[in-house]
Order: sequence, then C-alpha cells, then structure tokens
Amino acid sequence: MTDSELNEPPTNVEIIDKPKSKYGNDTKIYLYIAMTLSSWGDRMWNFAIGIYFISLNPTNLQGVAINGIALNVVVILFATAIGNWIDRNPRLSSLRKILFFQNLSVASMAVLVVYALYNQSTIPSNWMIIIQGFLIGIGMIAQLSSVACKVSVSRDWIVALYGSDRQNLASRFSFILILFCFFKLFPIRIDTNATLRRIDLLSGVLAPILTGAVMAFTSRWISAVLIAGWNVVSLGFELFLYTRVYHSAIDVLSHKTSSEKSSESKKKEGISKFCPSFQGLGTYASLSVCLPGLSLALLYMTVLSFDSVTRAYVIEQGLSEVLLGLLNGLGSIVGIIGTFIYPIFVKRTGLVRTGVIGFWSEFSMLILCLLSLFVHGTSFTPFKRFTIGSCHLYEMSNKDSTINIKPFECSNSKFSVLLLVIGITLNRFGLWIADLTVTQLQQERVPENIRGRIGGTQHSLNQFFDMLRYTLIILLPRMSQFGYHICSSVLSVFLASFIYTIWSCSSASQLVPPATDIEMSETNANSVQQREADQIEMINPVDNNSDNKNDS
Repeated sequence: MTDSELNEPPTNVEIIDKPKSKYGNDTKIYLYIAMTLSSWGDRMWNFAIGIYFISLNPTNLQGVAINGIALNVVVILFATAIGNWIDRNPRLSSLRKILFFQNLSVASMAVLVVYALYNQSTIPSNWMIIIQGFLIGIGMIAQLSSVACKVSVSRDWIVALYGSDRQNLASRFSFILILFCFFKLFPIRIDTNATLRRIDLLSGVLAPILTGAVMAFTSRWISAVLIAGWNVVSLGFELFLYTRVYHSAIDVLSHKTSSEKSSESKKKEGISKFCPSFQGLGTYASLSVCLPGLSLALLYMTVLSFDSVTRAYVIEQGLSEVLLGLLNGLGSIVGIIGTFIYPIFVKRTGLVRTGVIGFWSEFSMLILCLLSLFVHGTSFTPFKRFTIGSCHLYEMSNKDSTINIKPFECSNSKFSVLLLVIGITLNRFGLWIADLTVTQLQQERVPENIRGRIGGTQHSLNQFFDMLRYTLIILLPRMSQFGYHICSSVLSVFLASFIYTIWSCSSASQLVPPATDIEMSETNANSVQQREADQIEMINPVDNNSDNKNDS
C-alpha cells in the first residue's frame, strides 16, 4: 500500500464535525488525582519490596526471584478472569472492591514487613521464611488488584466517558503542567490517555526518591510504616474521587452492556470456565487489533529497562548508584516528553502511523545498547573462555612453556556501560508512544461488553513475555552472559516493530483513518464495531445466544 493510498480518506468515512465530550476538565481532574494516589502507592511498594526481601534474607536473591515469577504467573492465570468479572459487574461497585483489596493488601504487607524488620534479630529463620511466603501470597492479591484497577479505569471508564471523542483520547493540544488545570488558570484541553501515562511516569520518578530518602535518613521499617499509612489514607480519598466521577457522568457510567450468562450456558461451558485465560485468548485473537497487542506484549521481553536485574549489572560494571539514579529519572522524563509529543504525532500523521514511529524509534535507540557489547570496556566476550567482570583472559604463546597463557588484563573503561544506559534512557521516548498507540487502538476497536476480558488478556500476554525474560535470566545468570539478554531484547523489540508495521500496511487503514482531519461518523463507527461483534459471535456463540435471550 502506497503513501498516497494511506493519505486518502477511506470511502466509507464521512467528514463531519468532531464530537465533543460533555464531561469537562473537573471530571478529568478527579480522575487524575485518584489515579495519582493509586499509582504513587504502587510505585512506592514496587521500589521497596526488593529491598525488603534482601533485608529479610541477605544471603541471596532467591526471595526476590520467586516473588517476581509468582506475580507474573498469577497475572497470566487470572487476569482474564478478573477482566470478565469487571465486564459483568457495575462499574462503581466493582471498582470499590478492587480498591479495597489493592490498598489493604499493600498495607498488610507493609505492616508485616514492619514487624519482621523491627524484630529481625529475635525471629527464628523458619518463621522468617513463613513471613516471606505470606508476603508473596498477599503480593499476588495486590498485583491482581492493581491490574484490575488499571483495566477498569483505562480500558472501561475512560472509553465510556470519552470514547466518542477522539480529541480527548489523543488530543490535538497538550498542556504544560497539570497543576494549571487544578487551579483552572488556563482553559486547556487534556489528553486523557497521555496524561494517565504521565502520572504513572512522574510517580515512577518521585515515589522511589521519597521512599529511598526515608530509608536512607531513618530506617527501612519506618519506610514500611509510611507505605502502610499512605495506602490506608489514600483509600478513602480514592473512593471519594471515583464516586464523584461516577455521579458526574452517571448517565453513561451506570449503563453497561451485560454479558451475564444463563444457567444453561454456564453448564455448557464445561471445563472452559476453569481456563478463562485461554478462552479470553481466543476472543483476543479474533479481534482486528490482535497484532498490535502482540507487538506491545513483545516489548515486555526485554532487560533494557531500569529494573532490578539491569541495575545489578550496571553497578557491577562500575557505574555509581548516584549516576544510575539520575539516569533512571532522566529516562522517565524522556518518556514523559514522549507522552507530550504523542498527540502531535496523532494529529499530523494519524493514530496508526504514530505507532510505527513509536516502535521504530524505540528500536533505533536500542542499537546503542547492542553496540555497547562490542566497544572498549565490555564484559561480553562469547568467544573467550574466561571472563571476570570487565577483565578478560587473552591467550598468548609463551616461549618457555608449551601452555598458551597470559595474565588477564583489566579494562577500567566505562564507555560500554555508559552506552548501554544511554540507549535504555533514550528508548523510553518511543516505548511510551507505542504503548499509548496500542492502548488507544484497543479502546476504540474493542466492543464494550468484552473490554475487561480483552484488557485482562492483554495484561496476561504482557506478563507471559515478562516471565520468559525471567526464565532466560535463570538459564543464563552470570554477569558475563548479560550480553545474550541484550541481544534477545533487541531482537524482541525488532519483531514487535516488524509485526506492527506489517499490520499497519495490511489492514489498519480500514480501521482508523490516517488523515488528520477525518473523523468517523457515528454510523460508520457503529458498523465497524458491529463487524468486531460478529467476529466475537463466531468465537463465542453460546454467550451471545444467552445475551439475546436475556434481551428478549
């Protein structure tokens, strides 16, 4: 498909005035404050949990590894079931239950950490293992609740409020500071999806700084007290704010397409009800936005981010903790810049092409990470037998001996590790543009009655590839083998970019008009959603038949 064909408006798309949502900035501000409180609590705990496990078991990283794998597995197995539950229950009541489980489970873990750290010298080792087991078990509940909250708000509430107004999903104007909105200094339009991402990124910068400062200047158990108190107090505020949002838009949020099954259809489901993830995956695969979702999931199979594994590697290579922290924050700032540029790209090039830009921008920056394996100072020497950190053994013939030997040479150059972290920092720009694009595509193209199921399936797919990353690290755990993980990560991002590009050339123009000033009329949008519903009916005819019986 040529560029001229992509730039021509589809024949079945009518050029009309863009609809405007009747829900103003006040509703959005309530939503953003609630998401800020929730995201801040999550970020504080995610930063601290690894440190707490190390404090409870200083001899090895086994607790951290088991916790990471357990959280991935529980999301893979149950995220789709959580999504189905969200689809079948009223919005406000289901979100209230989610918030209770999310905040109170994190608070419970924090209290448990306070007890364990405060009495660490007197607690027997067997009981310490039991405490870590409780932390992992309660952490699974907290992880599922966090996923449920994100699915409910970003994939359902946002679409119900602003789904008919593409300007609000990817606004043509971005704003300078969210603070201006709070005081209503400027009557600006707010990009809903990008703003939620900015909130999460800003929380990722500031929450670890606060938590780390408390740990450094007081103690770790006091930081756990802070986290517990935050989650308990913020629970009340979050419930209040989401209730305000609900009542300000009760006409749309109270209406929800029912997907309840009759007792007869439940009996016919048989074993499938015990594997909702596979059932949801079938529905997911039938949608026209399946390949963009797969591309997004492939981005999770990478070590090229500032996670615990990469932090350990770059510190072992000699990078200081202070510089690493600064680069971590800079990476989040680069991601925030991407969320500001995203609406501009959507306006200028269209939603689908914006995704192409995002995926390939990320891949191009990761070339720097790949080059870091072959420059001075690298510890990656796959063709050498011996490697000690950044020190390598080189073979040499000794005239006085029949053994080829030479004492190892050490390189103190930091060029390789600096090139690696620079590539990781810069790739955040394309990463969040790609993430926002796929999120909006799924918001616009997934029917209302299965949004939760598809959102849960997407999270399961993301966690599956994330778990593959952990598996590869377990198989190749040595620092000198980290280069293999860099290569596999770059390959994964390349495959994601390639798959999305092929999809955009083959079918995307039939779904989302690439022209900047074209908006789908309500009739045409409904016809596209009807085609999606027909595909789902072919996959899941029992559910649709039961729904038709209920409607009659």
